[in-house]
Amino acid sequence: MKSIYSLLLCTVAILLASCSSNRTLSKNIQKLNNDSLFNSAHIGFILQDDAGKTLVAHNASKLFIPASNTKLFTTYAVLRTWPDSLPGWFVHHGTDTLYLKPNGDPTFLHPAFSKQQVFQQILNSKKVVVIEKTSTASFTRLGFGWSWNSYQEWYMPERSGMPIYGNVVKFEQISGGVKVTPSYFQNKLKVNNIPQDKKMSVSRAMDSNDFTANPAAVGASIRPFTQKEDADLNYRLLADTLAKLHKQIHFAESQIRNEGFWKPYYTYKTSEVLTPMMHQSDNFMAEQLLLMAGSKLVGKLADRQAIAALQQSDFSSFPQSFVWVDGSGLSRNNNFSPQVLTALLYKMRQSFGWETVRQILQKDQATATDYYKGYENNIWSKTGTLGGNSTTLSGYLLTKKGKRYFFSFLVNNHHQNQVSIRRAVEKYLVNIIENY
Repeated sequence: MKSIYSLLLCTVAILLASCSSNRTLSKNIQKLNNDSLFNSAHIGFILQDDAGKTLVAHNASKLFIPASNTKLFTTYAVLRTWPDSLPGWFVHHGTDTLYLKPNGDPTFLHPAFSKQQVFQQILNSKKVVVIEKTSTASFTRLGFGWSWNSYQEWYMPERSGMPIYGNVVKFEQISGGVKVTPSYFQNKLKVNNIPQDKKMSVSRAMDSNDFTANPAAVGASIRPFTQKEDADLNYRLLADTLAKLHKQIHFAESQIRNEGFWKPYYTYKTSEVLTPMMHQSDNFMAEQLLLMAGSKLVGKLADRQAIAALQQSDFSSFPQSFVWVDGSGLSRNNNFSPQVLTALLYKMRQSFGWETVRQILQKDQATATDYYKGYENNIWSKTGTLGGNSTTLSGYLLTKKGKRYFFSFLVNNHHQNQVSIRRAVEKYLVNIIENY
């Protein structure tokens, strides 16, 4: 009887301590909410334990603009459809013809990816090489709700069925002029008297690939090219590159083929592309990878249809409805709640395993600018920033006591310095790491 009584006392003490801890966390988040730094802001926060039980919630069911936290959903979509390797292309070996069909692969001739097996196969083939164009009817060049005036920003390349060179043009100041890569655009550049000791800023016309380089205090040397005037531009870029290497190829419109005609050509391990996409928050990679997920989910490169298919199946049991419209989070039409994001994080860990998720999530990014110093092994997360008013962070925490938590911290409409907001969020999360 005495032992049972002691056990009951211990249980009550543990429950009281847990309740006290939760109340403290709730008070701290309320204090943060009342801080002058967040005067105009909307704050949403949720903390859940390893079993999915909610410990603290503040506006957790409210919808927020998630910015690049959207890439968590894209990551899920890609792991769900292509868990091992990415079929960047489809191939058919004919008797005297090599047929290839692109599948939205963002790594093709991308400078960050040195392994270019498809390109080498094209270059070295003794057969006639025919590339069958992929239909782009199920997606648009720019995502739904993207800001039109960001059309020439390096972080917003257009989407395509056969991406090439990351769908951007690079400009480099050299002695006697400016080097353009790919060189196809060299004669589309106008240079306005740039002294060697001055930086260069390149701008692009909205609806054409006319570029202008001017001297500037702040340099800008990467610009997306546009396919608006020429839907086949990417294919022309490939032909031009190969022509310089004395290789000729042929292009054909998409055709109805017999089942089994196309075989997948896997270009990279899925993790080899997802990891840098998340760590660098690469919008181009995210958009193309979501299109590739669509090729399996709905049979074609289609971002919105892929999203709809997942919402009707994998996410149908989520705690509330949400709005997901693109792969990168560039759109302000995305609307997620903290509760939805932790439901996703929980599902990712259950579906793909902790080691896979931990590798892909950007532990490095969270600490890249002196945040969470000394806590590098305690947080795995995805940051998000959009305009001057959306700052987000969602992921996993491992406390000093060995407890693992899911969390989502979304701040909208703050109109404050991003660093100040991130420091305030950091202080709150470090307190959890240290004391819970």
